[in-house]
Amino acid sequence: MLVLTISTSVTAAGECSNNFCDTTLDRFGDMMLRYKLNESDDTITMEVTYDGDAWVGLAFSDANESMAGSIAVIASSVASPQKYRLIDSTLPVDSAFELMPPEEQTLVDASCELIDGQTVMKFTTQLLADETPFAISLGENHLLWAYGRDPTIGYHSNRSPFTLNLAKAAVVETNNNVDPIGTDIPTASPNDGALKVGDDVCITGYIMDSYCIDLGHFLDNTAIVTLRQPEEYSFHCLLDVPVCYNSGFNVLGEKDPQTGLHCLGYRIDDKEAVLAAGRAKGSNVKSDTHYACDTCSGGASAEVAGYRATVKGTIKELGDGTKSVTGQPLLTNIEMLDKSVVCDNPAPQTVCLSMDDVEQAPAQVPVSDSEPELEPVEETDESEQTPCSLDFCVPLNDAYFLAYTVNGDDTITMELTYDGNGWVGIAFSKDGLMAGSDAVIGSTETGIPQKYRLLAPSIVVKSAVQLMPPEEQTLTDATVEFIDGQTVMKFTKKMKEPNHIEIGLGNNIMLGAYGIIPTLSYHTGKMEFYLNLSSGAAEEKAAPFMSAWLAHGIIAFIAWGVMVPTAVQSAIMRSLFKGPMWFKLHQNINATAMALTVAVFAIGVAVTSKEGAVHFVNSHERMGLAMFLLVIIQVVDGAIRPPTPAPGSEDEKTLSRKTWEIGHRIGGVALLACGFWQMDSGIKLYAMKFNGVGSSQEKGVIIGYWVWIGFVVAMLVIGSVYFKFLRSKTKVEDKSGDGGEEGPADVEEDA
Repeated sequence: MLVLTISTSVTAAGECSNNFCDTTLDRFGDMMLRYKLNESDDTITMEVTYDGDAWVGLAFSDANESMAGSIAVIASSVASPQKYRLIDSTLPVDSAFELMPPEEQTLVDASCELIDGQTVMKFTTQLLADETPFAISLGENHLLWAYGRDPTIGYHSNRSPFTLNLAKAAVVETNNNVDPIGTDIPTASPNDGALKVGDDVCITGYIMDSYCIDLGHFLDNTAIVTLRQPEEYSFHCLLDVPVCYNSGFNVLGEKDPQTGLHCLGYRIDDKEAVLAAGRAKGSNVKSDTHYACDTCSGGASAEVAGYRATVKGTIKELGDGTKSVTGQPLLTNIEMLDKSVVCDNPAPQTVCLSMDDVEQAPAQVPVSDSEPELEPVEETDESEQTPCSLDFCVPLNDAYFLAYTVNGDDTITMELTYDGNGWVGIAFSKDGLMAGSDAVIGSTETGIPQKYRLLAPSIVVKSAVQLMPPEEQTLTDATVEFIDGQTVMKFTKKMKEPNHIEIGLGNNIMLGAYGIIPTLSYHTGKMEFYLNLSSGAAEEKAAPFMSAWLAHGIIAFIAWGVMVPTAVQSAIMRSLFKGPMWFKLHQNINATAMALTVAVFAIGVAVTSKEGAVHFVNSHERMGLAMFLLVIIQVVDGAIRPPTPAPGSEDEKTLSRKTWEIGHRIGGVALLACGFWQMDSGIKLYAMKFNGVGSSQEKGVIIGYWVWIGFVVAMLVIGSVYFKFLRSKTKVEDKSGDGGEEGPADVEEDA
């Protein structure tokens, strides 16, 4: 998940009260936010601009930055801005949010227009409108942005949380001797002369390895930004994992209140001193929240996370002048003391970063304002075909490419190239199913590739993948880069590992997948294939259970798109039939439709179980369960119906019979309507499951389906109106005649 902290530079107090402040929300510049604080009435005016014609949304969340429970403003060029309560990240979209009631639609001057090819949503809302976690305040606010692929509000094409600190934009009523809201942390750049080589330094702070600072998030919890919550960083990752402690240690500065991030602090050149002191402090007993530190000697009462210490040392070098770990002063002659030891003269902080800086840290952004020197780019002949970078190359589709080399030390080096800036992944499977497979996934956002265990197909990423524990993160030479418009992930992996799917020299079942954005999300494309590592030959593997899901959909259409409407039509047109024939048709067709419904339900449950997925987690599955139960009730209800008066009898229908007829008809119509919606939902889920979203096939099937349903509904409505008119006309003629033979309309409905 991308966590983006927006730091708005304010050159003068009250700038965002007098004029609009603006910032870019996504890394491509497609989504922009402008806002202005209105002091006169304690409101904020916000303007969201998206480069295209699509729906846009801005949500106000709590500190967890989760979608569920957030309050959103959503609009498009065809839908005015309104407030919604977000429920969950799920499909279909109708289950993901709900429109707030009219009394809570408090937006002012709300509009959304398409201007010069851009969707522009604008609204004004109250600051501190309530005391909930979602109130907008002059401090730090947690928001979410999203946009779709067209003006119809549907599943998002891109989204991300971000933090907006309005304190930076606030006008503070103070005298000239008081600073406006901001940080009062003393800072000193290694380049400003405040620090010199040979200075003695004392600082108390959290100990952090360089690897996870550069990575941007914890190794064992990718949702936590390293510099935001070092108190949650486990002793296990810090002191047990070689890739972490071999990268070097740092003592962080205090947290900058403007950004919520700890300042970088100072590098420590004595790794062994940190390891000895930390391992003596840490617990070797597993807690409910963190992995146990295997090399630590502390017991159950010792600390498990957030190693904080007082560090004394002498500045050995000032750093390379970049806004990164290597740009910070390096301390030697290290003394590792307990955090309770107070420094007589605390060292000044060095560089305090924003999240924008954290994302650029691997590039080592220069502190100085001078323009970086650009290396000359050699022109290349685009017509030349790029040679295979490794021993074997396998095109997985037009946009996704695999290269690999089997090494002599029982390892394999793989390189995946995706034509775009997105996340990429490859998985090793036993049966071609996602659940239980071992995957390597990476993107330019997450940093290095990491190993995941795949759980089950799900639109919710946390339910679909699980990061393997640090001791199983055994990849070497692992990198992800965005080069010439392509995402290139490369790594070396052991072919045989404990508790992993073994990679052999013969045929291997593999899964490939990628997303169109760097944030790990539901895949845009995926493929299953056999790969013979000894020959480089690849053969596409049929998608597991594709035929089963197709049968599920076809049988459902026969039952609810053909048979049930026919059964309803037989009841409407009963005047055409002699005696109880219409009823026998109605009864037998419905019984067949029920049998097919049972088969459809059984296929769905069985295949979901074989896929290893959780049952009844989305609205399509829950609707299927409800319809399955209601169909049984409807059929049983028809079998035990109250009797009608005997043919020729002058007795009137009983109240129970009249009540039953009304309820039976309402139930039938409701089930038929649910069936129409359920089939449309199923088509969309099938397209999503098998890479058909937005394809001409999906659009063609949906158009054809609704044309058929429109025809069916038209026939039902026309038949109902026509035969009601016919029955009324026949009764009038019988009353005006001589009481001869019964007309078709006088035949009793059933026995």
